[in-house]
Amino acid sequence: MQFAETSEQTLVAETARGLFADFAATLRETIAGADGFDRAEWMRAVGEMGFGGIAVPEALGGAGLGPVELALVAIESGTALWPSPFVPSIATAIPLLIATGLTEAVPALASGERIATILFAGDAAFTREGDGWRVQVEGLAPFGQAADLLLVVGATRLAVVSTFGAEPRLSLDLTRPLAAVSVDGMADAAVADAGPAIADALDRARVMLAAECLGAAEAALARTVDYAKQRVQFGRAIGSFQALKHRMADMMIATEAARSAVLYAATAAAEGDAGFAEAAAIAHFTAIETLQHCARDQIQLHGGIGFTWEHDAHLFFRRAQGAATLLGTPAASRARLARLIGLDVEAA
Repeated sequence: MQFAETSEQTLVAETARGLFADFAATLRETIAGADGFDRAEWMRAVGEMGFGGIAVPEALGGAGLGPVELALVAIESGTALWPSPFVPSIATAIPLLIATGLTEAVPALASGERIATILFAGDAAFTREGDGWRVQVEGLAPFGQAADLLLVVGATRLAVVSTFGAEPRLSLDLTRPLAAVSVDGMADAAVADAGPAIADALDRARVMLAAECLGAAEAALARTVDYAKQRVQFGRAIGSFQALKHRMADMMIATEAARSAVLYAATAAAEGDAGFAEAAAIAHFTAIETLQHCARDQIQLHGGIGFTWEHDAHLFFRRAQGAATLLGTPAASRARLARLIGLDVEAA
């Protein structure tokens, strides 16, 4: 498998880069809002620019492109730490609905008119009642306070719920707020015995989360390099000190490895490669751990200013920690990779 951007993919990435750069200028004001994101920005990116429907089939109102194009958008959104329901609604809910055949809500989600969030639960949360399914579960869901739909995800079952309670909670990641959601009622739609479809859709979502983390890691590196060129100590820019050069070189090597992993996994998804699950696991833990590395070093290499509330470095660190639990931990993906390639998980 080889990956090289087509002219169309380059245009998608450049368009997204310009748009999210505009959004980055108002990041602090946006996360201070009631919903934690700007609905005008959301509709501009997802609806007007069509980023919500990039990987949605034309029959469902989308652009009919694919995972690579969506990953390129996710990378640019991560660069700007764009606070939005993009990962839960576009990158996760839509693939789950398409994979399980519950596609009624997909056009409205792709256009940005409706927002979905996700809540993971065991299959015991689903109870058969007559011709439908009763769902009883509670937990934390990203942007749950702003969502119109809740997707309750079990190991083999998926339910779409439009009636649920949601209370905002103080979250570590200020760019992706959580809400305590609760459900005790009949699902609008549900499917059972869909384990393989759910697993594949979640792998696709993890690749998009990884792409977002890659963009954030690259931004953390770029900000650190710029600062090291400007900050002067002992009559020299600190970027000229060998110890700092080594730290930034390590950050660059990590981001390049993560970029390769993410684009390989997105291409594997687009081509239906038999090794996609393994590629998705690698991209997931590699990109998240890369962001954790770069966010930590960004704070340290900025010195005193990097530890302040006024500087954005802590927002990158918070995003990294939040991403590490959103769709499963890096450790869980590493253990899954070990099982997929036939290794004993304990020994691995």
